[in-house]
Amino acid sequence: MEYIKTFPCKSLDNPRSKRPDTKFWTFEEFKKVISTFNLTDYEDLHRYTVIWVYYMTGVRVSEGFSLIWSDCDLENKRLFVHSTLEVFKGGIHHRKEHTKTDAGIRFIDLDDETVKVLNRWRKVQISNSDDDYILSKFGSPMVKSTLTRMLKRHAKLAEVPEITGKGLRHSHDSFMINVLGKDVLSVSQRSGRIDKATTLNTYSHFYNANKQTIGSEITDLLQKEGVISTPR
Repeated sequence: MEYIKTFPCKSLDNPRSKRPDTKFWTFEEFKKVISTFNLTDYEDLHRYTVIWVYYMTGVRVSEGFSLIWSDCDLENKRLFVHSTLEVFKGGIHHRKEHTKTDAGIRFIDLDDETVKVLNRWRKVQISNSDDDYILSKFGSPMVKSTLTRMLKRHAKLAEVPEITGKGLRHSHDSFMINVLGKDVLSVSQRSGRIDKATTLNTYSHFYNANKQTIGSEITDLLQKEGVISTPR
């Protein structure tokens, strides 16, 4: 309102607080969850596709809701993330052509199995034109409450921890780090984070927990090359 010309608090850093503990699924738990679906049932196939896509891409919840088929290049195996979905009261939704951060606008490489999952879903999806939402069941976009109920239901069936949509994103990052052994930069770029420091602060415990192999790799190399601590 311009009553004052300067705001001194802007020169202060935000107070540091403990990051919330977001539950996630390990790869073994994810395998248990996907075994709980009946893929011959339309609604179950929809739920399966939603959970698979989120786990294997790491997109934010609102980014996934806003994906339309023209964003998905199945031939070249990539997903173009460049929008988010905003939902208002009364079921009104708006697809915004921007993401949470500038780094959020990105291409995500898809694996062959995810391409098969998406192809199978599009063949039977009721509204599946280029302008239709990928994760839609009957044409309208998904909402968070639906995703939450879906995750809760199948977590109970699989007897694994209950997680949220954000937990699915953490699950993907855990998969990238602990299973694929990817570095901070790769995870940051795929997840659409503005810098790798954010990723490192969030997942430093994953990297610390990883088995350290550099020492053994150096040992193998030195033995192979005949370089020993006491030269001949």
